Amino acid sequence: MAELHLIRYCAAPSPTVWDVVTDFAAYGDWMPLTRMRVDAGSPRPGWGFAGLSGLGPLAFSDSMLVTIWEPPDAAGVGRFRVVKTGRLLGGWAEIRVEPVGDGTRLDWREDVVVRPLPFKRAFAPVLRRASDWLYGRAVDAMIARADERHR
Repeated sequence: MAELHLIRYCAAPSPTVWDVVTDFAAYGDWMPLTRMRVDAGSPRPGWGFAGLSGLGPLAFSDSMLVTIWEPPDAAGVGRFRVVKTGRLLGGWAEIRVEPVGDGTRLDWREDVVVRPLPFKRAFAPVLRRASDWLYGRAVDAMIARADERHR
C-alpha cells in the first residue's frame, strides 16, 4: 500500500485548477510513458478512464472509475474521487480544490495497492517512494499549467 497526501498552492482560481486536474485525457502529459483512454461524454459517477503505462510487454493499464464528482460550487470548493479498478493496481484517489486567499489549495490523497494482494507488503516501501516522486512531479506540473492559464 502506498498512501500519498500532497498539498499544493497556486495563484490560479479553483475553477482553473479544477479544469486542469480533471482533464483526464491530458494525464499522459504528467505521467511518463503513459497514454490515456477516456470514456465518452463528461466525467460523472460511473465514468471511467485508464492510463496505459510502460513499453511493450511491460505495459499495464491503470483503470479508474469516478465515484464522486462535485465540480466547484459557488464557494469554489470541488472534489472528485476515483477507484482504481485495474488488475495490477487497486486503491483510490480523492482530489479537492478550494480557494485560499488569492489562489487555490489542491489537496491530493491517494492510496495505491499492488495486486495480487500478497505483493502488497513486499512492494509497499518501493511503491511509496516511487509514488511520492511520480505523483509529486505530476501534481507540480498540473499546478504550473493552472498558473500559466491564469496569467
